Amino acid sequence: MNNLNDTLPDLMRRATEDLEPESTDLVERGMRRGAVLRRRRTALLSVSGAAAVLATAGIIVGGSTLFAGAGGDTSVAGTTNPPTPMTSVKPTPIPAVTPQETLATLKKLVAPSGAKITRPEARGGGVKDGFVAASVVLDDGKGLSLIDVLVEQKPKTNCTDTPTGSCTVRADGSVVVSLSESPEYPRDGNPGGVISNYVTVYRADGTAVHMTNYNAPLEKNAGQTRPKPVYSAAALVQLAVSKLWEAPPAVAGKPQPTDTGKVKPTK
Repeated sequence: MNNLNDTLPDLMRRATEDLEPESTDLVERGMRRGAVLRRRRTALLSVSGAAAVLATAGIIVGGSTLFAGAGGDTSVAGTTNPPTPMTSVKPTPIPAVTPQETLATLKKLVAPSGAKITRPEARGGGVKDGFVAASVVLDDGKGLSLIDVLVEQKPKTNCTDTPTGSCTVRADGSVVVSLSESPEYPRDGNPGGVISNYVTVYRADGTAVHMTNYNAPLEKNAGQTRPKPVYSAAALVQLAVSKLWEAPPAVAGKPQPTDTGKVKPTK
C-alpha cells in the first residue's frame, strides 16, 4: 500500500510527460470556423428576411392593384348614369277633317263649272256623327241647282244591295254606284218634279263619298228650276273620285244604313 502511494505519482508523471500541450492553432481555427458559420447564418437570415419582405410587398402591391381595379370598376359603375328608359314616341294624330274643310273642297271642285256658288252649308264632324257634309247651290244662269256631298267611313267591296245596272267595281278595288235623273220622293208623287243625279264612290281604303245634284235649290219642298241638274251622273263620278275628300274616323257601334232602292248617303 505504501509502495503504491509512493509509486503512483511517478507513474502519472511518466505517462503524461510525453503528451504535447493543446495546439493554439486548433483553437484559432475553431474560432474562425465558428465566425464563418455565424456570418453565413446571418446572411441566410438576411436573405430570407428580404425575400419575405419582397414577397409581402408583392402581395400588398398585387392586392392593392387588384382591389384598385375592382374599386375602379365600382367607381366607374357608380358614376355611370343609369340607362334612361326608352319612352315610346307616339305619332302626332292627324286632326280629323272638319265640315268647313269639306265645304272648301266642294267649292274647289265645282269652281271650274263657272257657275255662281251660293248658300254654302256645312254639317257633321261631331264626335258622334261619323261623317262630314257640305252643300252649295249653283247658279249657271239656267236655274238653281243644289249639289251636296257626304263623306264617311263605309267599306264596300262588291255590288251587293245596289240597283241593277247601277254599280261597277273598278280595277283599283273601288266600287262606283250611280243613278241618273232619279225622281225625288216618288212615293209621295214626286212633289215639285225634282230629279237628281246621284253617285257613291266606295274607295278601297273604306272611305265612301256620296254626291247628289238636283234640278232645284232644295231636295224637297221646292219646285224644279231647271230641266236637269248641272252635273250628269258621269260628271259627278269624276268629282267623287277626287283624292281631296277625307273622311272622319268611324263611330264605333253606329249602325250602317241598309241600301234599298235608290242609294242614299247617311242622314
